[in-house]
Amino acid sequence: MQVLNIQCNGHEVKLNLTPWNGTEELFVDGKLVSKKHNNTLSGRHDVAVSDLGDLRLNFRLNISKKEVIYECYLNGQLIEEGSQFINGVITSPGLKIADELRHKVEVETSAQVVEKKPGMTWVLLPIIFKLFKSVQVIKVALLAASVGAYSLIFSPEFALVLVGVLVFHEYGHLRAMKKFGIPTKGMYLIPFVGGIAVGDAAKTRWQDVYISMMGPVYGLIMTIAFYLIYLITESHFAGLIASTSALLNLFNLIPVHPLDGGRVIKSLVFSGRNRIALVGLLFVSSICLVLAWQAGFVFLIFFIVLGCLDIIGSWRVSLAEDMTPLTPYGIVFSLAWYLITAMIFIGLIVLIAADHLPGSEIAIRVLQS
Repeated sequence: MQVLNIQCNGHEVKLNLTPWNGTEELFVDGKLVSKKHNNTLSGRHDVAVSDLGDLRLNFRLNISKKEVIYECYLNGQLIEEGSQFINGVITSPGLKIADELRHKVEVETSAQVVEKKPGMTWVLLPIIFKLFKSVQVIKVALLAASVGAYSLIFSPEFALVLVGVLVFHEYGHLRAMKKFGIPTKGMYLIPFVGGIAVGDAAKTRWQDVYISMMGPVYGLIMTIAFYLIYLITESHFAGLIASTSALLNLFNLIPVHPLDGGRVIKSLVFSGRNRIALVGLLFVSSICLVLAWQAGFVFLIFFIVLGCLDIIGSWRVSLAEDMTPLTPYGIVFSLAWYLITAMIFIGLIVLIAADHLPGSEIAIRVLQS
């Protein structure tokens, strides 16, 4: 494909480019005097031509203006310079130009092009769909959303640590599931709500109690760690994290299903199939429902109603069909474990607030309310 045709000191100088392999050919008066391979948009040819002397041609392709800019030197002296319009389109740095060549390629391979384009589309669409459907992508998106949501209320640093507290809590549930060989599907963080560890259902009441309690237990470990950091360094930040962590984990111990505390209490009641205990559990849930309604905690109301329906529906299942119940010793141990853990959280909240740490009064107000 010819891209340049000029007169240099009375001699015809032509430059041809071969798009598919980047070959450049320089002709003087129809005679090939230089040939090289070049895959850039600029080039240079230096040749000695009889009856003419030392010829040097510099050129540069301008993609936006569809032109070639050139300089022609003879024996070191600039003889001709300027630009010429290229009757084609520069399609790549590999010098794929010329409308007629592109048209020829399109005509020759039109059938293949028609077949390949839809094929490529059908290949990419499932990949994109799977990417957005990917569990990992969803988890990362929810994690980022949680950090962003909490950053609107707190500082970004506090939001990151708060998300870490939630992750550590849910990790406790996952570790407990794996201890019993229960398949897990990871954890999901829900902005302004908390997190959830997803896995198959427990097979016994003891497994249900253990899995439910290990979230608060891991949360207790992190709370104590930050409390010790607070005592050693007197860091305001560490103290607030400890107080907030204690409050969040204590909230999970509320005896309302499906919160951790509700699952524990349900396992205790269902292990004995005591109707009085069932009525008592429903009564406590009703009180929590009224308090949540007055406080405007709509999301908590949803959980309470869902928990009551689950309890009533599960009670109709016979003891033989239900999960293996706790033994009397298991009931006493589980109840003591539950109460002691809750009391430790309350104690940590009170201790931090007693130091008059700014911000720690929020947890006390929540408890008092």
